[in-house]
This record gives sequence, C-alpha cells and structure tokens, in this order.
Amino acid sequence: MEIADLHTHTIFSDGDLSPSELVEESIKKNIQYLSITDHDNLSGYKKAKSFIDKTKIDNLILIPGIEISSTLEGSNIHMLAYFFDPENKDLNSILKDLQFKRHKFAKFALEQLNEDGVEIKWGDLIKNAKGSIGRLHIAYALVNKKIVKNTNEAFELYLHEIKDNYKEDFELDSIDVIKMIKKAGGVCSVAHPHTVNNFEALISKLVENGLVGIEVGKDRKIKNIDEIIEEFKLIKTAGSDFHRTGRRSYLGKNKLTKMEFLSFYLTAKEKLEGKISWTI
Repeated sequence: MEIADLHTHTIFSDGDLSPSELVEESIKKNIQYLSITDHDNLSGYKKAKSFIDKTKIDNLILIPGIEISSTLEGSNIHMLAYFFDPENKDLNSILKDLQFKRHKFAKFALEQLNEDGVEIKWGDLIKNAKGSIGRLHIAYALVNKKIVKNTNEAFELYLHEIKDNYKEDFELDSIDVIKMIKKAGGVCSVAHPHTVNNFEALISKLVENGLVGIEVGKDRKIKNIDEIIEEFKLIKTAGSDFHRTGRRSYLGKNKLTKMEFLSFYLTAKEKLEGKISWTI
C-alpha cells in the first residue's frame, strides 16, 4: 500500500539519520510520499532532493516541508508547512534569522546549566548538529553525560525552566507563520496538537487565518479531535515525527494513505486558489 509520512527529521535538526539515509530507510518502509520537516531550516530537504535527483530514485516523492516553532497568546505551537517554494527569498531570510535566535538561546541555556553546576560544553551540544540547535540537542547532551536518565528527565529538571526564564522572543507568531507560508505557495498543519495549551480555544483563530490541517496520530489524540476536524473543515495530516529508530519511533508509524495524501494536496491547492508552489 502506498503511504505518506509527512513528519520526519534529519541530522540537520534533531534527527539521527542523514537526508540520504532517511530517504533510503523510507524506501525500505514502502513510503512513497515523504516530507522532511526539520526544525526551522530546509537544509535536510535540499540535501535529500539533491540525493534523489542524483541517484534517479523514482519510487519516492519528496514534498517540501518544515516544522516552525511559533507562539499564539502564550501557547507554543509547532507549525508544519508543506508544498511551499523552498527557494522563496522572504522565507529563507526569516529562517536564517530563526537559526541565529536558536543559537543564541542554546548559548543562554548552556550558561544557565553551567551556573547550576552542570558541566556541559558547547561542543557537547553541536556534536551531532548540522543545522538547527534545539532543546533536544541539549537533552541528548545531558543524557550522554549521564546527568539525566533520559530526555524527558532533561526537560523536566532543566529545559522547561530555562525556556521560561528566557526573556527574548525567539519564536514567530503562529498566524504570521501561516501567512508567510501562504505567500510562499504552501499551507500549514498543527503538529502534535496534544502538546498545545488551550488548543480548543485557539483553533478557530488559526483556521480564520488560513490553517488547513491538523496532525493526528494513534497515540497523540486530543479530546474531541474528530469533532474539531469536522467543525472547522480541517484536513488530517500524519507523520511519524521520526528522530531515531526505537520501539516507539519508526518511519511510517503514523501515516496517510495515498488517497488521504491526495485529498490533503487538492484541498491545499483549492485553499491557495491554484497558487500552490509544489505540484505532483
């Protein structure tokens, strides 16, 4: 069966696989439609596209994608964007600025950890980072140093508080993200909505400003998700949110069928009045 995995990560954000490795592993998993959605950067997507073109792979279709951290009324929302023009100058300029802000926050986090007596260095953070540096890189470093048992403990003991203490704005407004992606010829879906505070109170505002999809997973459902999708006429998107292979993480874990993916694409094309940048 032809399937789509629309939420994956490479070493260019916080994943373990290179773009070429992710493509090869996706083919093994019989994934036909793949989107690499690295955090706030397109390097992984561009490297994967180059690899596919060079090796003349014809049994996997790569969709432009990205995961952008944003906020709305105090709630953190990760926006998944698809079908946009990856060479759009305005989009790439904003992404470059986000990279700078991510590095700045990472340095702040490192300083806070050091002040708390946690011995960790910059090299520990960037050891496996080729693009975006995020809190998960810091969590991995804390695990590798045996300071914490796992990444969940890293967030609970250190990283949530550090982010709360960071006063600078390093995330975009969620509505601005939707509008920015629309100008670049793409549409947005909310990633893992179960992690969004006050999601039901915010969804109408997001839809009013052009939100097209909402990500749904087997183990990530929120209350009344089916009713929300129907009420706001949203399209279901799905992906494994793949970072590294494990018992709970594998490519194709959450997926769309070919017909579901085509429905998402056609809806996006309709919402953009035909001005969609990527075509099948």
